[in-house]
Amino acid sequence: MASFEAINYSLRPNKCVERKIIFETLVGLSSSFDFSTYQYLGMGSMWFVDFILAHKSLGIEELVSFELEEYSPRAMFNRPYKNIRVFPGLAAEGIEATDWSKPSIVWLDYDCGPENPAVFEDSATVASKISPASILMVTVNAHMGRVPDKDSEGNPQGRHKGLEQIIGDAAPSAEEFKHINVKNYHNVLATCLTRHIERAHRRSGRGGKFVSFLNYYYKDNAPMITVGGMFVDEESDLKLNENRCFLNSEYIGPALYPIQVPPLTHRERISLDALLPSSEKISEAEVLEKLGFKLDQSQLDDYAKFYKLYPSYGELVL
Repeated sequence: MASFEAINYSLRPNKCVERKIIFETLVGLSSSFDFSTYQYLGMGSMWFVDFILAHKSLGIEELVSFELEEYSPRAMFNRPYKNIRVFPGLAAEGIEATDWSKPSIVWLDYDCGPENPAVFEDSATVASKISPASILMVTVNAHMGRVPDKDSEGNPQGRHKGLEQIIGDAAPSAEEFKHINVKNYHNVLATCLTRHIERAHRRSGRGGKFVSFLNYYYKDNAPMITVGGMFVDEESDLKLNENRCFLNSEYIGPALYPIQVPPLTHRERISLDALLPSSEKISEAEVLEKLGFKLDQSQLDDYAKFYKLYPSYGELVL
């Protein structure tokens, strides 16, 4: 079963917040970079949520979605705009067929983990071809259970060896990460993937560097990470470092930014919104007094951090 047949990708609250953060950041960067002249390449599945944002908020006209050939007719039916081209085939094939002389925003949004070779291979290929001032983001499943605990002969092996088995020389050394566990695996994977992108770009001999700043960790069902940034030459590096959004946004940086929003009813949201913004934390006692029940302080802190980005869902009868 394809993942889109089990999950409506437009209805995951933490993913929704991540998407809003990314596109608000890109809108902020657009004062320095004319993204309307870029091409947008991604994996729109059947919902094309990020494609809609790329077209509406950034003004991008050239949009390409990579979709497996067997699902491409359904994707063609569901594309919201006629200027979205659905490439029928593996993302690797679409990447090879792309004209990379044009600046690009690329979001390789996988639901699999690094056990799928395409994650690291596709990322490296894009990094070796992409033009200066272009953006690359890669989303991948960060569930540690996807790291094999047995070698090719069925013998038990540690997580360092397991990662080496699936991502080769991109795997971390025991000196770099002494222990790999549930608490730090998302950071380990993000480090490996970012370094792999940097290395592929450097080995291409095309000059410039990769500036990593679009990095997020969230969990709707499975734990997911997104790593991303811009490939810069001297000119675009100067523009980036003079951009107010890049300098001042609380949501961007080299480390993974955790996104966790609590599940709330519409009425609970309205009640909490009436207490925000606030220079002090919303307290459990305050919520108990106003709502008549308790919410954990961690949930209140998370909501206060993301309340302006929190998604609203409802049923529309047509």
